Amino acid sequence: MSEGEAAQTPPAGGIRPARFNHVAFRVSDVARSLAFYEGVLGFREAFRVARPDGSLGLIYVQFGPDQFVELFEGGAEGRQPEPAPAGAGYLHFCVTVEDLEATLTGLRARGVPAEPSRTGTSGARICFIEDPDGNKIELAELNAESRTRQAAARDRWLRDFPAEGR
Repeated sequence: MSEGEAAQTPPAGGIRPARFNHVAFRVSDVARSLAFYEGVLGFREAFRVARPDGSLGLIYVQFGPDQFVELFEGGAEGRQPEPAPAGAGYLHFCVTVEDLEATLTGLRARGVPAEPSRTGTSGARICFIEDPDGNKIELAELNAESRTRQAAARDRWLRDFPAEGR
């Protein structure tokens, strides 16, 4: 840890154990979005739910154990604006990859626009791409310099929260 930082203990009464499960998007064309998440990113449809009238309610697309993108059919009436630089709101979700450069090479070959990778503020190598509706997806390679990787180290997590190692 750097100077001025200390191990964080969660406040008493916090929700434990807790894990991230999904991010949800209302999309303009669910078939197009499903084709992107499955055919381009390599995620897989886990399940879909129908409404009582039989129409599509939602689709869960899985990208890791207990990790999903939830797709709801929307329409063409516009999309939420990105928050102003000094405003508040959703920015992106992040997916970690083992080899960012190889991932970007593969995505570019499938027609996904991607800027050159860079070192993010946490020290990880990162690049942003967008889904068909413009939802930003950060791709991150959590290298040894990545503060995210350091904070997520299993030994540290289990030391701080031993009950979660059971």
